[in-house]
Amino acid sequence: MLEYGVSIKPNDYYLLEGLRVFELPKRFFEMYQTKPVDEPQILRNKEQYYLEEHRFALYPGVQELIDLLRSKRIPIGVVTAGLSERLKHSTPAGFLGTFNAVVTGDDTSEGKPSPAPYLKAAEKLNVKPEACVVVENAPLGIQAAKRAGSYCIAICSTLTKEHLKEADEVVDSFACLKDSQKIKQLLATGIFSKSPSPSRSRGRGLG
Repeated sequence: MLEYGVSIKPNDYYLLEGLRVFELPKRFFEMYQTKPVDEPQILRNKEQYYLEEHRFALYPGVQELIDLLRSKRIPIGVVTAGLSERLKHSTPAGFLGTFNAVVTGDDTSEGKPSPAPYLKAAEKLNVKPEACVVVENAPLGIQAAKRAGSYCIAICSTLTKEHLKEADEVVDSFACLKDSQKIKQLLATGIFSKSPSPSRSRGRGLG
């Protein structure tokens, strides 16, 4: 955006995390009251910069939680606004195979705060949306999770608690997730038993 005269601040982006990437340039031009310029090229540049500069690393506590959930046979998924091709090229080999469902920005016509991405994930997991626990770090994602009917735990990884208050629960870090009563309940009772249709599934999932 700087190349087009718009100097965005970190929170400008963090507050819009979850929005479809196709919509981001337009939002930033509107935010800074600047005439839109070549939005498709900006998106292509952004994707290229990301692939060149991004270094993948899990937050502390994430891998341990993933391993624990998998050991309990609880289905887990990733719901991201990131595009499929970029995700494949920016994560370690085999990482996405860890999850029972992956929903990217290419998979739905509506992004967060629409519930569509989380409803799609619940369908892929064969779990009712209201039986899912969603872990989020941004307001639009929280809104999407709640509109889908899911329980939402927000993490202060990029934003402070004041921005995340719409969530059912807010924790300081990924490492704190294991102390959440909802996660403890999920681990105790959420053994996944696949059923023919999502509407009949009694399992619980983590997205």
